[in-house]
This record gives sequence, structure tokens and C-alpha cells, in this order.
Amino acid sequence: MLIKNAFFEFGSFFQRHKQLVVLLVIFIAHIFFRFYLLEERLQFGWDQVDFAWAAKSIIVDHELPLLGMVAKGNSGIYMGPAYYYLTSLFYWVFDLNPIASGIFAGVTSIFTFFVLFLVAKKLFSYNIALIAVGIHTISSFLISSDRIQWSVNLIAPISFLVFFALYNVLLGKVRYLLLLAAVVGFSFHIHFTSIFYPIIILLALPFFPRKKQTIKYILLSLPVFLIFLIPNIIAEVSSKNAHTNNLFEYVNTYYHGFHVARVLQLTNDAFVEFQLILKGWFRNLNYLFLFVFYIIYFLLKPSRNKFIMCYLVSLWFIVPWFVFSTYKGEISNYYFFSTRPIAILILAYLTYKIFCINNFIVKSVIVIFWVYFSYVNVVQFFIPESGKLEAYRNNAKSAIEKGEIIKPYRYTPESYLYYYYTRKDKI
Repeated sequence: MLIKNAFFEFGSFFQRHKQLVVLLVIFIAHIFFRFYLLEERLQFGWDQVDFAWAAKSIIVDHELPLLGMVAKGNSGIYMGPAYYYLTSLFYWVFDLNPIASGIFAGVTSIFTFFVLFLVAKKLFSYNIALIAVGIHTISSFLISSDRIQWSVNLIAPISFLVFFALYNVLLGKVRYLLLLAAVVGFSFHIHFTSIFYPIIILLALPFFPRKKQTIKYILLSLPVFLIFLIPNIIAEVSSKNAHTNNLFEYVNTYYHGFHVARVLQLTNDAFVEFQLILKGWFRNLNYLFLFVFYIIYFLLKPSRNKFIMCYLVSLWFIVPWFVFSTYKGEISNYYFFSTRPIAILILAYLTYKIFCINNFIVKSVIVIFWVYFSYVNVVQFFIPESGKLEAYRNNAKSAIEKGEIIKPYRYTPESYLYYYYTRKDKI
């Protein structure tokens, strides 16, 4: 009788709060896929070791950097230092243990989860937001990416916040200029692809509301944005414009002008996030998702707000695509991470709208597709995978047991682990 009553009460609760229950289940799954066998699978390579040494310099040596990660290779151009300070917070909590790298990566993924859900819910609906975080939770590509600590994992949530803030500004809610300024400013501490945001904002200026409040909030937003550039400005003055000179030299070296042939060549790269999220199942057809979205979302029932949405979505894909078409250096897929949340949002929206079609066959196809997609990704996740941190720990411990000395080096995992195990000063 007690069991029967318990089932009845749960059923009643589920009916009243089913959306919340589904969100909770998805979030629990998200936590599992991001933290399962954390240390055993944790990558601790070039970037992660750099972050670890930076944290050690801040925590132990009390050195406060004005510059962050190098923006691109040996360009001599640097991002802001905020990510180093965020990393040091986790290394301080875990007493410089490199497991902090994996914890930070997991916390970043949780931040991304809630940004994706809340923004998708605001832009569309609760159900579409649930589908969006469901896709983000189960995609094996996104799981693998989220489990690596590197600054580019913040590109997606920052990109979505910039999109959300700019969209609201164009709808006339000019107070969102403050959020826009803060997020864009912070983005210059994360990755050099942040340069896309000012370009997108410039291209959106024709749709800015023409009223006195707009000018007021623009003036208030400028100092908010500039606050984030203060460390770089101080470093630039101290170096007598060395970093600016490096920037101009780098641009002169790698800029080859605009060529249509290069634009066409990068078409697949521009929409690569669809391909990566969906495991390459629609290779060379990724751009079709965008056009189908335009048809269902805008053309079937046009409005000014929907036009602005489609315009911004277009800019989010076109600006990186066209900018990189002028660049003759090496291009990696994570240079297009800013399009990731938009790709997820489009997939979630199309899934929901197609499922709402009153046809059993159509509904069945959608359900079967995502069930099969989930199955394939879960199976791939459980394929045995050995992380490198564990191996590096063993190498460092072995060297210590043999009486060997590993000299400090910025990008060698064993050198940091040797320092960690032999250091005398504890936090």
C-alpha cells in the first residue's frame, strides 16, 4: 500500500512539474558524463600545464600577470589574464593538485549548460530549451570537449550571451548594452576569435533603436567594456607598444585579401559545428539546417523580431566564415566555437517544430533519430579511454623514486607534477 501511494504521489508530482523533472534528469546526466572517471580520463597537455604553472605563479609566487594566454602561436599577441586568475582559484582550492584542471572543466560545462538553457528558454520556449541542453548533454563530441580544461570552452556560453544581449538591444531593450559590453569585454580574456563580436555589433548598428536612451546606455557601456582591457593597456604601455606592433606584423603576414574561391573553400568549416555535434552524419549538407530554420521560423510567419533573429543568426555564421577567408594561416575547428550554441539552438528548434507536426510517422522518425543518436553517443562514451594525467603522475613519481631531477619547464606535464610532489611550501 505504501509503495502504491508513493508511485501515485510521484506520478502526481511529475504531472505538475514534468518539465522541471526532465530538466533535473538531463542535468544529472550532464554531471555524470562530465565527471565520470575524471582523473583516469583527464587530459593534461600543453595548455593545461601552462594554466597550472600560471596558477602556481599567482598562488605561490604572488605574481599577478597583466597578460594571459598567447592569442596565436608565437605571434607575441596576448589575451587578457582573467582565465589565469579563474584557473588559480581552482588550484588554490585543490592545493595545486592538477585534478583542479578537470574540476574547472566540469564547472565550465555546468555554466555552459545553464547559459544554454536559460537563453534558449528566453528566446524560444521551455521545451526547446530542454531539447537544446539534451543535445548538449548527450553529444559525445561535446562531452569530450567539455572534459578538457582550456579557455576555448568558454567561447560557446560567452557567444550565446553576446547573441542574447545584442538581440535584446535590437528589440529596443537598450539596458542590455551593459551586459553586452561586459560579456564582450570578458571575451577578450578568452580567445582571439572575440574580434568577431565588434564586427557583428557594427553590422547590427542599422537596427539599433534610435532614441536618447540608446546614447545614454552606449556611454555607460564604454567604461564597462574598457575595464576589461585595463590589464592589457598597462602591459602595452609598459612594453612601449610591443604587442600592438606584433599585432600589425601578424596581420600583415597572414592577411591575403578577400577571394571568393577561399570563401567557397571554407563553406564546410563555417558550418562545422552541425557536423561535429551530429557526428558527421550530414557532412556537406550542414548549411541546409540554416535554410530550413529560416523557412520554418521566418517565412511561414514573418515579423520584424523574427527578421532580426535571422539576421543575427546569419551574422554569427557569416562573419567568422568571411573573416577567416582572408586569413592564410592554419584554421582549426575550434575557431568556429562561437557558432556552437546557435547550431544547437537551431537543431533544438527544428526538432521541436517537426515533432509538433500532427503525423505519427513524422513524430516516430524524430524520436527514432534522437534515440539512436543517444545510443550511439552513449556507447562511444563508455569505450575504455585512458587519460594522460595518470601516466604523467607515474612518470614523475618514478623519476622521484630514482632520485632524478626534472627541471621546471612551462609546457611539460612531468615538470609540473615533479614540482607538485617535491614542493615544500604548502598552501
